[in-house]
Amino acid sequence: MPTNINKPKQRRYIRYPIELAAVLVVDNRLKFDGVILDFCLGGFFLALKSPEQIPLDKAIKVQFSIAAATGGEQYEIDARALHIAGGGIGIAVDDMPRNAFDALKNLAKAPLAALLSASDAKPSKLDQEKLRNLFKVFLIENLPPLLNRYYEMVGSYIADSSQFSECFTNQSMCDDLVTVLKTGRETFISEFCTSVLSQVDDIARNTPERERLIPDYNALSLVEKEDFEDWLNMSLIVRKLANHYDEQINLVASEIGRIFGFNESGVANPLNPAVLCDSFRELVIQLDLSRKINSLVYSAFGKVLFSDLNGLYQKTYLFLSRNQSADKKPARQEQWTDIGKSRVGGGAIAADPRRPGPGGQAPGDGLMPAGAEVRERRPIGQVAATLLDLLTETGIDYPELAVSAAAARPQAAALFDRDEIAAAITKLQENLAGERKLHWDAAALKQRLQETLSGLGLGAKSFAPADLQHLELYGRFFETLFNDVAQASEIKPVLERIHLPLLSLALRGDDFLNADLHPVKNILNQLSVLEPAVKTNRIVKNINIKNAVDNIVARIHNESNPEVFKQAERELEELTRQVTRSVDTNVKRIVETYEGQQKLERARRSVQDEIDKRIAGRVVPKVIPELLQYGWQHLLLIAELNIERKPEEKRAYLKVFDDLLFWLFEQDSMLKIQAATIQTTLDYVKEQLTSVCTNVFFLDSVVDELTALLLGSGEPRVRKPMATVRIPPADSASQKELPVKEDAWLAQVEQLSIGDWFSMLRDGQGFEAMKLVWIGDLLQLYVFVNRDGLNKLELSKEELADLMRSGDAVKMESLDSPLVDRTTNLMLQKMHEKLLFNATHDPVTELFNREEFCKQLKNETAKIGEAHHMLCHIEVLDLRVIANICGSAGVEQLLKSLAATLAQHVDSHDLLARLGDESFAILFKNRPSAEGLALARKLVKVVKDAHFQWQENSFSISVSLGLVPFAAESYDVQELLRRADSASMSAERSGPNNVVVFSSEDENLRYQEKLHEWIGRIDKVFAENRLFGRCQMIAATDPLAANHLHYEILLGVTGEDGNVIPPDHFIPAVERCQRMPEIDKWVVNNVFDWIAGNRELFDKMDGFSINLSGQSINSEDFLEFLKSALAAGNVPCEKITFEITETVAAENLGFTKKFIAAIKQFGCTFSLDDFGSGYSSYSYLKNLNVDYLKIDGAFVKEIHNNKADVAIVKSMNEIAHSMGLRTIAEYVENNEIRSVLKEIGVDFCQGYGIEKPIRLAELSEKLPPSELFSFENVEFWGF
Repeated sequence: MPTNINKPKQRRYIRYPIELAAVLVVDNRLKFDGVILDFCLGGFFLALKSPEQIPLDKAIKVQFSIAAATGGEQYEIDARALHIAGGGIGIAVDDMPRNAFDALKNLAKAPLAALLSASDAKPSKLDQEKLRNLFKVFLIENLPPLLNRYYEMVGSYIADSSQFSECFTNQSMCDDLVTVLKTGRETFISEFCTSVLSQVDDIARNTPERERLIPDYNALSLVEKEDFEDWLNMSLIVRKLANHYDEQINLVASEIGRIFGFNESGVANPLNPAVLCDSFRELVIQLDLSRKINSLVYSAFGKVLFSDLNGLYQKTYLFLSRNQSADKKPARQEQWTDIGKSRVGGGAIAADPRRPGPGGQAPGDGLMPAGAEVRERRPIGQVAATLLDLLTETGIDYPELAVSAAAARPQAAALFDRDEIAAAITKLQENLAGERKLHWDAAALKQRLQETLSGLGLGAKSFAPADLQHLELYGRFFETLFNDVAQASEIKPVLERIHLPLLSLALRGDDFLNADLHPVKNILNQLSVLEPAVKTNRIVKNINIKNAVDNIVARIHNESNPEVFKQAERELEELTRQVTRSVDTNVKRIVETYEGQQKLERARRSVQDEIDKRIAGRVVPKVIPELLQYGWQHLLLIAELNIERKPEEKRAYLKVFDDLLFWLFEQDSMLKIQAATIQTTLDYVKEQLTSVCTNVFFLDSVVDELTALLLGSGEPRVRKPMATVRIPPADSASQKELPVKEDAWLAQVEQLSIGDWFSMLRDGQGFEAMKLVWIGDLLQLYVFVNRDGLNKLELSKEELADLMRSGDAVKMESLDSPLVDRTTNLMLQKMHEKLLFNATHDPVTELFNREEFCKQLKNETAKIGEAHHMLCHIEVLDLRVIANICGSAGVEQLLKSLAATLAQHVDSHDLLARLGDESFAILFKNRPSAEGLALARKLVKVVKDAHFQWQENSFSISVSLGLVPFAAESYDVQELLRRADSASMSAERSGPNNVVVFSSEDENLRYQEKLHEWIGRIDKVFAENRLFGRCQMIAATDPLAANHLHYEILLGVTGEDGNVIPPDHFIPAVERCQRMPEIDKWVVNNVFDWIAGNRELFDKMDGFSINLSGQSINSEDFLEFLKSALAAGNVPCEKITFEITETVAAENLGFTKKFIAAIKQFGCTFSLDDFGSGYSSYSYLKNLNVDYLKIDGAFVKEIHNNKADVAIVKSMNEIAHSMGLRTIAEYVENNEIRSVLKEIGVDFCQGYGIEKPIRLAELSEKLPPSELFSFENVEFWGF
């Protein structure tokens, strides 16, 4: 489809990127130092510290020096300044000296020449900007030959074409065309190169705009047929080129992704045929040739590409492979011709570097967040292995693994080798019939494998530590795959058949989970895509998918050698392509139907609005609604649908309507003057109505009535008396704001996005996976399809909310994600949850431990509301007696028994914990004092009556209970626990099995009064400007490894006496009044003002982090405010990070994702605060586009004394780094904590051990002013 024909400013010359010191001389005396960032025959672009001091359109001189064999060569060039932008200035040169231009070109090309001529071919290490510039120089050298070849052959190609006679009547016309094409050849080549080079600047865009040749139009029917066919002609050429050079294109894209740190699916490959052809076509359509001639020109260019691209791709691959990536990934060592070489260690299987995972997603973790530094992401297998090590270090989950690994170390000679393990797996596979449990239970499978190895007569041997870890890791992977990942029953046996061959492959050293690309991964992913086709026994192109899959799987099961895996991957890939194409076609058909319906509805409403503006609620001639009814409204609707193609048509129809309304009320004398015009209009009305009104009688009656009313009848003509009718007022029901129905489920529906997956209960079919493929804005509909793209389900918002509320529609993980990714994500999540569980639960009773209970209790006390709770402290009085008689085993059994008894008699929403050796605690939520007291007494009786049995002994257990009633938003947690403990001690002094309630009514009232007092002071605090900004440093954990200076912005409040007061009461009061967005706006304005006033100081820093409340995240008004503040351009957005808490993000995930996406467009980054305090979901974290992860300080402040905290922080750090996120640890109070975090690998630290908070105003005094200036490479000014 054609782009905008309006030609942009043409660039006659190709620009070369460079960095060269230069001096601008003004008036032969004033000198300004700068740096040349790019140049061409027409001028330069220079970065200057103060470009505004350079006068525009005035003669100046540019001086620079270039080293030569004979010494430094000096150049001085006459020029004039044309344009100032982005810290730089565009300089025009009317007559560039050839020797100077050649010297600049040689200097710009020198790194490229050195790179390509290096005999050792060692990878060059460059930063991102230099990589881009070097890539541009490479393209500048290699793109013009393509165009020159085209210009050389285009004349002969057209003359020899079979379409010659269709386009030209004689040779002269053909010669004229060739002359037109070759006119402006230099400009054409320059424009083409500029267009392609622009992709280098956008090389990591998620959906490369130029590679997407198929445009996004609402309806092709509204586009001119000629234009569409023109676009189609070029798209056919693109497809042929893409198919022919598929391997080379993807290998080049993969190398681009490597050196720039992105997977190839997220790379805007500048040499993709779509980019080259689209850039060419954009220039050709500006020549305004006919479609057929355009087709000939496109074919000529396509012929050049078809013959020359192979050489260009080889050169590009050579160039790219000699660059080390900016994120330190090594350059690949494969030869160009050996495309199928594997990057997987061991070389057992050659991975195909071309293939993205099924479902349209490429392997790997995708793009780094906007503005974030490119970081290497650890392979999922390595992350899982690290988490497994953390779990086994404690010996809690896998004591046999810890023991076996330890025992194996000193016995290196008595280890099973990999061939023996493979032989045992083969033997086990032969005898596995009927034992499906071994696929689902990793521990049982490992036990059977050990038994099989023992039966082989190999002597007393054990697993090597590495093999044991692989066995545990892949056991977990397959256990998760079979037990936790949603699959149809028909596909599970297929996966079970290849389970052991894949396990054997991994244990032989082919670690496919750690490979970015691997045939085994693709096989599993493709089988998942084929699952619905297998389930329904579908036949596609005369191929029974189930039978084909069974045959492929049988070969893997029986042979399982590397060649079988590669062949299976290719065959499954072809099946997947056929099935996916069929599904996409089905979905596209459904979506197009609803898009058409919505387009029609939008047009209908637009037309009705135009009519309502003219006649709604008014008295009009009766013939007017008849005119509309018998076809005029339909004509307006058609015109509205075609408004992009024929905008004048709708205006003409509305003008006729307006004229008729005016004339019908006009005086006879005026109508006689305009009789000819009126008659012409009536003829036009009849002509137009004929095309839409099939009832001739109605058509004639309307036209005759209009004629009689306007021109009259008889001789002399007399106008007919006019009958009128009152038109009802416009129906504004659709325009009025309906009362907001506060419904959490409706809110969840509103947060849904196209592509979300649900498990839905279908009538008589059980639950089925359904994908949301269309959401209407005018038509409030949500349309779902199944995995085949069929069984369409159409629901209103209310219907979908009801299904979610009842559990008949449950959101699930996206089935578009590759199966391996879904499985590894879930596996990591389960490992991390187990680590969290170990860190937050008592190992004996599996109840919350003291630290976690305190955290949960703090969360409850901070909640806004009128709830009243009861804290219960339980002291076990007979534990020492049990210990003396039954020993530690008896004590442990008693604690477990007591925990189970308590759990049976508390509600599921209450909190139960073990606080210490002899004490438990319960938080009774939303319980008045009387009810809490009655429940406590019931618990005492239950515990007393439940005698503890140990061997032949029976014991009666005595307890004492202390109760503390409290309201939400009250008290310090430690104070609550102290009071509950005091009440328990008081109960114990009164005798066993007593309950005592701590009375604190006065304190409660005083707190509430204090809170209400602050609510009344909020406006006064704002009015008296008693808020002030504070900040606290965030520094690199290892200062020797990274130089980092970052500050979190905090809020300060000044009391009426001028002293600083903690915001502990003020913030809850603001939250209670739903006024947090006002606070956040104040903070943003205050911080941005500080940056504007201290720009040189801020440029020395790495940035500020600003906290945002949940109320602001969910406020459209605040979002618009923030976007306006960022768009003002007064702050470097890439240095601004916004912090949101994990709880806010998880509870409002949809709103949070939209908020982040909107703000990230400005280049800002995001940090997830207090990670670990609530949800800590690996899968939701992966879907949340944040850049930093702040580890909850509860796991940090005692990390130097607590091994469980070390394990959990290490787990969080590993997961964050696996997704390319930086980690920040809070509550770093001393160097000992910092040392532990440094060893773990946490990136940054914050806390009093780093620096105490200071006033923001003091920061400018703390940092010395910079003597340096910086500049950025900006766009050329254009000629």
